[in-house]
Amino acid sequence: MRPRRRPLLAFVAAVVPVVAFLAGRAVGFWRVRLAAGRLLARLPDDVPNHVRVLPPPADEYVGTLPVPPAVARRRLPRAGFSELVRAYFHAYDRDGDRVHEVGSFVRRPDGLTGDHQLHVRLFPASDGTTEVWAHWERNPYVAPLAHLRMEGYDPAEGERRVRDLLDDLR
Repeated sequence: MRPRRRPLLAFVAAVVPVVAFLAGRAVGFWRVRLAAGRLLARLPDDVPNHVRVLPPPADEYVGTLPVPPAVARRRLPRAGFSELVRAYFHAYDRDGDRVHEVGSFVRRPDGLTGDHQLHVRLFPASDGTTEVWAHWERNPYVAPLAHLRMEGYDPAEGERRVRDLLDDLR
């Protein structure tokens, strides 16, 4: 008789998000995302894109904030950002080392049901400051398919909007 895997998969699918949420509340969601991203980065290259750790698109690079990532993470909520738990994981190679994102944040100027959002990712810079990467995109809660198809995806608009907020973040 073959063992039944569906109940085990259903159990894992139900328990993993709860454990991740509780861990995020306890140690910070960015730490849970970082750990998950590091684990996913070890998967073979032939896994589907939605579970791969991808490099951030070069045109999303905005610049650096002259503060460490921990300070940037504390300041973003003061500028209207919320931590974004559900987003692709990003990492890139810098001088032979893999650099993982240490923060993913979203700002929805028109609220949760607004059409667009500003998505910002933070990476540790080699000098202890914080790299900022950003893009403007459709809100997945309002237009999930358009979001996935990258309709309205605009790194230049993301950079413009982040630069407008930089004074609040410094």
